[in-house]
Amino acid sequence: MAGYVLVLAVIILGGAIATVGDRLGSKVGKARLSWFNLRPRQTAVLITILTGSLISASTLAILFALSRELRDGVLRIDTIRRQQAAAEQELAQTRAQKDEIEAELAQSQIELANIRQRLSQTNRVLEQAVNRQTLTEAELKQLQHRYTQAQKNLENFEAQGARLRREIQRLQRERQAIQGRLEEVAGQKAALETAIRTAQQRLAEVEAQKDRLRAEIDRIQDQLAAANQQQQVLRNQQRSLQQEIAALEASRQRLEENVNILLLGLRRGTIAIRTGQVLASAVIQNVKDPDKATQVIEELLREARRNAIVLNSPQNLQPTDQVIQITTADVHRLRSQISDGQSYVVRILAAANYLQGESNILVVPQVARNQQVFREGENLATISLDPSQMTDEQILQRLDQLFTVSNQRAIASGVLPDPVTGTVGSFRQIELVKFVLELKDHQGTIDISAVTPTSVYTAGPLTLSLVARQNQRVILRSG
Repeated sequence: MAGYVLVLAVIILGGAIATVGDRLGSKVGKARLSWFNLRPRQTAVLITILTGSLISASTLAILFALSRELRDGVLRIDTIRRQQAAAEQELAQTRAQKDEIEAELAQSQIELANIRQRLSQTNRVLEQAVNRQTLTEAELKQLQHRYTQAQKNLENFEAQGARLRREIQRLQRERQAIQGRLEEVAGQKAALETAIRTAQQRLAEVEAQKDRLRAEIDRIQDQLAAANQQQQVLRNQQRSLQQEIAALEASRQRLEENVNILLLGLRRGTIAIRTGQVLASAVIQNVKDPDKATQVIEELLREARRNAIVLNSPQNLQPTDQVIQITTADVHRLRSQISDGQSYVVRILAAANYLQGESNILVVPQVARNQQVFREGENLATISLDPSQMTDEQILQRLDQLFTVSNQRAIASGVLPDPVTGTVGSFRQIELVKFVLELKDHQGTIDISAVTPTSVYTAGPLTLSLVARQNQRVILRSG
C-alpha cells in the first residue's frame, strides 16, 4: 500500500511542478523577460529545463527519503554485486561438500544393510545352535535320569550281591559243616552253585551296564561343552556385529547432522563465525557427580556465549537472550560421558557459518579423552640441509615442511586440531627468524629435528623446539 501511495505522490508532485513550470514559462514569454542577457525565447526554454530538472530532483529525493532499500541499491550496487558473487561461490563449494557427504551417507547405509544381513544370518545360526543345545540338554537330562536309575539298580544289585555273597559264605560254612552228609545234599549243592553263578553273571551285567552309562554320560557332557563353546563364539560374534552396527549408526547420524549443518550454512552475507570454530574449550577431570558435570557444561556454554557475542556483535541483544543453542540430547550425552572421573578435553564448536549480527547460534560439543600423546623430548620429524648453500627463503620453506610433517603426525597421534585452520599449534616467528640467522653461521650438512620441550596431551597445543645437530652433536637449539 505504501508503494502505491509513493507512486501517486510522485505523479501528483510531477504534475504540479510541470503546471507551475508551464505557467511560469508562459508568463515569462508574455512578459518577454530576459535572464543573463538571453533572448526572451531562450529564457523561457531555460525555465522549462530548470522545471524538468526540479521534477527529476524532487522525484529522486522523495524516493531516496522514503525507500532505504532503493537508496542503498543505487549507491551500493557495486558492493552488493561483489558480495553476491562471493556468496554464490561459497554456495557452490557448500553444495559440492553436501554432495560428497550425501555420497558417504549412501555408502554407509549400504554397509549398514550388509552388516544387518550378516547379523540376521548370525542370529539364524545362533538360533539353530540354541535349538541344538536345547535338544542336547533334553537328551542329557534323559541320560542323567537313566544314569540315576542305573545307579539305583546298581545299588540294588550290589545289595543283592552282598546278600548273595553272605549267603554263599553261609552256604560254604554249612557245606563244610555238613561235609559228612555230602551225598545227601549233592542235589541241593548243585542248585546253590547254579544260583551263585546266576547271581555273579547278573552282577557282571550290572557292572558292564554301569560302565556303558558312564561312557555315554561323558560323551554327552563333551557334546554339551562343545555346544556351549560354539554358543559363546556366536554370542561374541553377535556382540561384535552389534557394536559395528552402533558405530555405523553413529556415523550415519553424524553425516546427517553435517548435511543439516551445511544446509544451515547456505546463506549470504558477511560470515562472523565459521563452521567448526572453537567458541570455548576446557580440560575436565575428577568429575564423578552428574550435578558437578552439569555445572561444568553450563560454565563452558557461558564462555561460548561471551565469545560468540564478541565475534558476532548481535544487534538489540538483551541480557536474558541465550544466543547459544544446543540440543538436549548433546547435553545429556556429554554429561554422562564426563561423569566417570577421568580426564577429558571438551570443546564447544559452531555448528554452521553465522553471519554478522545473528543472535541464534547452534553449537555442538566435542569431547575426547585427554591423555598423554608425546613425552618430553620426543622427536616428531627431522630434515637435513646445508644452510651455506641455501637462501633464507629456501631454509624457511624447508622448516615449514618440517612443521607441516610435525603437525600431521600430532593430529594422527591424537592431538585435537583447530577445526578451522587444521593446525595443532604455532611457532613464534621471531624465534624462527633468530634460529635461521644463527643457522647461517654454520656450514655443511645439518640435521634439524622438531622436538617436544614438554609433554603434549590431547588438548594441545603442540609446542616445538628446533634442535640442529651436526655429526651427532647439538650445535644449535631454538629458545
